[in-house]
Formats: sequence, structure tokens, C-alpha cells
Amino acid sequence: MNIFRDCPDSLVESFSNLRIGIAGVGGIGSNVAMLLARAGAVSLVVADFDKVEIQNLNRQFFFADQAGMPKVEALSHNLLRINRAIDVETHIMRVTPYNVRDIFQNCDVLVEAVDDSETKVFLIEEWSTVFPDKFIIACSGIAGTSPLSEIRTERTGRLSVVGDHHSALELGTFSARVMAVAAAMVAEMYSSLTGGKCSACAGCQPGGVLLECNGEKIPLIGFPARMMENTIRGMVSSLKGADSSGSIKIEIQTRS
Repeated sequence: MNIFRDCPDSLVESFSNLRIGIAGVGGIGSNVAMLLARAGAVSLVVADFDKVEIQNLNRQFFFADQAGMPKVEALSHNLLRINRAIDVETHIMRVTPYNVRDIFQNCDVLVEAVDDSETKVFLIEEWSTVFPDKFIIACSGIAGTSPLSEIRTERTGRLSVVGDHHSALELGTFSARVMAVAAAMVAEMYSSLTGGKCSACAGCQPGGVLLECNGEKIPLIGFPARMMENTIRGMVSSLKGADSSGSIKIEIQTRS
């Protein structure tokens, strides 16, 4: 029996012809892999140095009897239970500047799913530099219990960032919200591949952040700037009556 019988033909065709790399297979990465396996993906490259832990089962695609197993091995086993034809290349290692090219060089699409901000920035910048022709799907802001309507996708060139763009992991993780971000990332992957628009292109893009230093206006661009913008919007959203979705201007005054 064809497990993809009820999938749209275009969906299975798009994903079955790709080799998809995923860095980090925790709450986001493991669920992205699971959703891809159910959408027709048959070739994945996954990298993570960590092991399955019981306390993470509220949001990760693993099971209690897999506690202590390397995440990539447990994930491979679980994906094969969905589709025995899927090929999962596993790397039990931390992604670093020394191995990132070798691990993902044969991938067509790259998924950033790490929870460390420094690694996130390095990974996206490195991928964008050495693999300029590959689509990159990243995440930013998956925590808390805010409405799912806050989750949006912003696309810049071949980089798409999905999430609420401000919540910190200290807020805790809600399975439905983590899964919603993972699902939105897979949907954005398909949209990018087929020429569709992201939510920002549809008119949902915030006004942006402008840095003003001694009267000189400097727009914040690039992924590190986006991280700063997300932090600032998170701070603004905590202020009573403030609208964090509009334009924000930062003024820096220097003393002589």
C-alpha cells in the first residue's frame, strides 16, 4: 500500500527528489523530520550530539523506551517505522565550523533547528556563505503559550525564518506550539521550492528596526540583526499599550 496515496502529487514529487539536511533534532528538528517523512521525503541527513531524555518528551518525536539513545539514531529508527524506504544519514556530533560543510554539502535544502543562539547564528551565516544556492529554513521563537497566530514566516532571499520571533525558552515549551512551528517550517520549505509567497510577502511583515546613531540612520539587516530585532520586539511587547509589530527606532547617543 502506498503511504503517500492521500498526499497531493506535487507535494510528494517535490520532497522525494530532495536530500534534506537537519541540524539539531530536538523539539523542532525531530518533528520537522517526522512531518517530512509523512510528506514524501525519502532522503535525510541529520546531525545532533545529544541523547534522548525523558523530560524532553513533551515536544520531541521520541519515546520513553528510547531514553539514553543518541537522538539521531532514535529518530532514524522512528522514521523507518513510518516509511521503510527512507534513507537517513546520521551524524552523532556537534555541528562546528570544522565539519558543517562536510556534513551538509550534498543536501539540497537545509533546516536549522538548534536551540543555542550562538550556534544558530554561526550555522545560518556559514550555510548562507558556503551554500548560497540552497534554501535555508530556520526557526526563531517557539516557546510559551501565546496564540498560534503569532507564528509567522519571514523570507529574505533563500533564507526563511519561522516562529513568533521573540519568545525565549525560559517561558517553557508547549507541544502544540512547537509542532505548529515545525509544521510551518515544512510548509515554508514546500512554498519556497514551488515559488510560493511567505507570510511576510503577503503583507504581514513588521515595519523593521532602524538604528540611529548621532543622527545617522542605519537599517538593521542580516541574521544577527534579526536576532537583535526579535529581542527588542520581545521587550516592547512586555510594555503596556505598546505595539511590538510596528516600526521601532533605536537611538544611541555618544558623549564626547
